[in-house]
Amino acid sequence: MDADTLFLAVGAIILMGFISNYLFRRFKAPDVLILMVLGMTLGPGGMGLINSEAAHSIEYFTPYVAAAALAIIMFQAGMDLAIGDVVKSFSKSLIQTVIAFVASMLITALILTFLTDWSLETCLLLGAIVGGTSGAIVIPIISGLRISTKLKMVLTLESAITDVLVIVVATSLIVFMDQESASILGAAELLVSSFMVSTMIGIISGIIWTKVLQRLSKQPYSYMITIAAMLLVFSVTNFLVDKAGGGAIAVLVFGLTIGNWDEISKVLKQKGEQFALGDKVKRFHDEMAFLIRTIFFVYLGLVITTIQFTAWYLLLGLIVFFGLLIARYISLLLADRYIGLDASDEMGLFYMMPRGLAAAVMASIPLSYPLVFSNGTATAILGVTVVVVLLSTVLASIGAFYMEIHAKRNGRIAEAEVDVPMEEEEGGA
Repeated sequence: MDADTLFLAVGAIILMGFISNYLFRRFKAPDVLILMVLGMTLGPGGMGLINSEAAHSIEYFTPYVAAAALAIIMFQAGMDLAIGDVVKSFSKSLIQTVIAFVASMLITALILTFLTDWSLETCLLLGAIVGGTSGAIVIPIISGLRISTKLKMVLTLESAITDVLVIVVATSLIVFMDQESASILGAAELLVSSFMVSTMIGIISGIIWTKVLQRLSKQPYSYMITIAAMLLVFSVTNFLVDKAGGGAIAVLVFGLTIGNWDEISKVLKQKGEQFALGDKVKRFHDEMAFLIRTIFFVYLGLVITTIQFTAWYLLLGLIVFFGLLIARYISLLLADRYIGLDASDEMGLFYMMPRGLAAAVMASIPLSYPLVFSNGTATAILGVTVVVVLLSTVLASIGAFYMEIHAKRNGRIAEAEVDVPMEEEEGGA
C-alpha cells in the first residue's frame, strides 16, 4: 500500500467516523456497526482498497490496537463516573457480572459438548472467551443513551470486570491444558489478587498524579503527559499481575480518582485544588477517544475479513450466540433480585451484551499452542468467536436504537400526562 492509498483510507475512516457519530447522536443509528461494516468494505472481501496481503500484515497489530483502545476508553469512562454512584452500585454490579459470566460460560460449554467432539476443557475455554462483555463497545454506546445512572454504572463496571474474568479464566484453562499444573484455586487466587492489586495501583497512581497536575497547572501539554501516565499505569499493572487483564481495572480507577478528586480530597482531608484537566483538556480527550475508537472498530471489521469462515463456523457461532442470549436472560432474572431494575433498565441490561476486545485477543491464543489444540480446533475457536462478536455487536447496536425510540415514546407519553390535568383544571375553572 502506497502513501496516497493509506492517506485516502485514513481520511475516509475519520470522515465516516464523524458521520456515524453524528447519526448515532442524532438518530441513535448503530455507529459501532457502521464502522465495522466500513472496515469490512475496505478490506479484501469488499472494495479491496486494503488488499489481502496488507490486511494480514495489519492483523499482526491486533493486540496493540486493542490494548490502546481499551486503555483510552476505560480511562475516559473512569473520569466520567461519579465515585458516589460507583460505591453504591459496586456490590450489585459484581453480583450481576459473576452471574452473567458463569451462566454464559456454562451454557456455551454445554452446547459445545453436544455439538462437537472437543474435550470439556476446550468447551469451557470457548465459554470463558465469549463469557464477558466488552467495555470498548458497551461504554461508547451507553454514553449517548438516555438511560438511568444506575444502569450505566452496572454496565460500565460489568464490562471492566469481565475483561479481567475472560483473560484470567481463559489463560488458566490454557495453562491447565498445556501443563496440567493449574488449578481452580490458583485461578481464583489470581483473579482476586489481580483485581485488588489493580484497584490499589489505580487509586495510588491517581492520587499521586493529581498532585503532579496541580504543580503542572500552568505548563503546556499536561493532557499528553497524563496520557503517558495512563499508559504507564496500564502496562505496569499488566506486568505486575502477569498480564491477567488488570490494566483495564487500573486505568478505570485511575481516571475515576482524577475525575473525582474534589470528593476524594475531602475523604483524605486534603485541600481540594483545581488542576490541569479543565474543560479544554477534557474536550481534547474526547477528540482523542473518538479517533481511537473510530480506528479500532474499522480495524476490527478489517481483521474480520482475514478470517476464513466456513458454514460450520457460522452455524456453531449462531447457536452459541443464542445460548448466550438464554444465559443473559437467566442472569437478568437472578440479578434483578439484587439490583432492582425497572422495565427499561432490564431491556438495556439484556441488549448490552456485546463481546469484543478480550474475546478476540484470547480467541487467537490457541493458535500459538499447536501441541494442545489442533489447527482445526484453534481456527474453529477463533471463527466462532468472531461470529459471536459480530452478532452480539449487531444486537447491542440495534438495541440502542430501539431503546432510544422507546425512551422518546415514554417521554412524549409523560409530557401528555402532565398536560392533560392542567387543561382539565383550566376548563373546570
